[in-house]
Amino acid sequence: MPNEYLEFHGVMRFYYQEDDKNILTKCVRVSSTATTADVVDVLLEKFRPDLRLLSSERYSLFDTHANGDERQLEDDEFPLFVQLGWNEDDREGRMLLKPVAT
Repeated sequence: MPNEYLEFHGVMRFYYQEDDKNILTKCVRVSSTATTADVVDVLLEKFRPDLRLLSSERYSLFDTHANGDERQLEDDEFPLFVQLGWNEDDREGRMLLKPVAT
């Protein structure tokens, strides 16, 4: 239910996989006003203890689907709305945290 500012929250599952190693997942409560950049900052803190040292200086979220479609989210996009859009398109996907070239 939105608050007085029309902001709402949802729990999202995020995935991280580096090379061919194990896949790590984290569930995070995300606000409808949180941008990709905001969520990446939170995820780096959440994943850091599991990864000891992250291998890249820059990470981003990728909207991935079973059919092989993959799209890097822009820093000013809203991941919660992207995920909610999957229902409209009758798609299932994953939000994948990946290193990106700088």
